[in-house]
Amino acid sequence: MRLVATDLDGTLLGPGGEVSSRSVAALRAARDAGWYVVLATGRPPFMVDLLMPQLGDVATHGIMANGSVVATLPDQAVLRSVRFDVDVATGVVERLRHVDPAYRFALATDSGFAHEHGFAERMPAPTPTPPSDDVLVAAAGATEAIKLMVFHDTLGAHELLGLLPTILGHDVSVTHMGADCVEVGVAGIDKATGLRFLCELLGVDASEVVAFGDEYNDHEMLVWAGHGVAMANAPEETRRLADEITLTNLDDGVAVALERMLRA
Repeated sequence: MRLVATDLDGTLLGPGGEVSSRSVAALRAARDAGWYVVLATGRPPFMVDLLMPQLGDVATHGIMANGSVVATLPDQAVLRSVRFDVDVATGVVERLRHVDPAYRFALATDSGFAHEHGFAERMPAPTPTPPSDDVLVAAAGATEAIKLMVFHDTLGAHELLGLLPTILGHDVSVTHMGADCVEVGVAGIDKATGLRFLCELLGVDASEVVAFGDEYNDHEMLVWAGHGVAMANAPEETRRLADEITLTNLDDGVAVALERMLRA
C-alpha cells in the first residue's frame, strides 16, 4: 500500500471527536513507511483544522466536504474545489421550505458560513459563527456555494437520504455528512471522486489504496479503493461493501488494521 484514506467521525475519531494516541501512532507509522495519509471526511475544512493540534503533521492531505475540497495538510493549500452557483442552493432551500417548514439548513459560500438553529448541536465540532434565522439572508451577496447541509426537526439523516432525492431529483446529489444531517451538492461529487483526483495527482493506483469508513457517504470510496475496510459500528449496508471489517472506532479499529498491514 502507498496511501491510507480514513473517514473521521465514527471511524478514526472517538465519540467526543478525539483521536487516540494509538491511532496517531499508527498513522505516524504509515507516514514513516512512506504512505500518504489522507483524511476523507464530510467535514468542511474549518472543522478539519480543529483536529490539527491532535494530529500534528501526520496527515498529508484532506478530502473534505465529501469530496468537494481536496487540499494538502496541515496547511490547507487547495488542490481542487468544486463549487456551484448559489442560485442552485437557494432553489433547494426554497423548494424544501415549501414542502415542509421543519427543514433547517447550513450553507457555506464564498462570503462565509451560516447555519440555522439546531445545526451546532448536531455537529461533532464547534461551529465558528452564531446561528442565523435564515441562511439565505445571511448569505446575501454570495455568488458561489461550497456546501449546503440539510437537517430536519424530526427526521434523521438516514431518512433524509431516502426522501430528499424524491423531492430534488437527480440534478443534485444527496449524501450523508457523517453527522445527523445530509449534504446537497454537485451531482457526481463524492469522496471517491476526490480520492481518485488526488491519487492521479500523486501517481498512486487504486490498488495501492486502503480506505476506512463507517457510513453511507463512504460507500463509493470503500468500493473504489484497492482495499476497503468498514468499521464494526458501520451499518450493515456499509459492512457488506467492504473487503474487511475491523473493530469499532471505540476500539481503535483503524489503528488495529493499520498495525497489522504495516507488519505484513
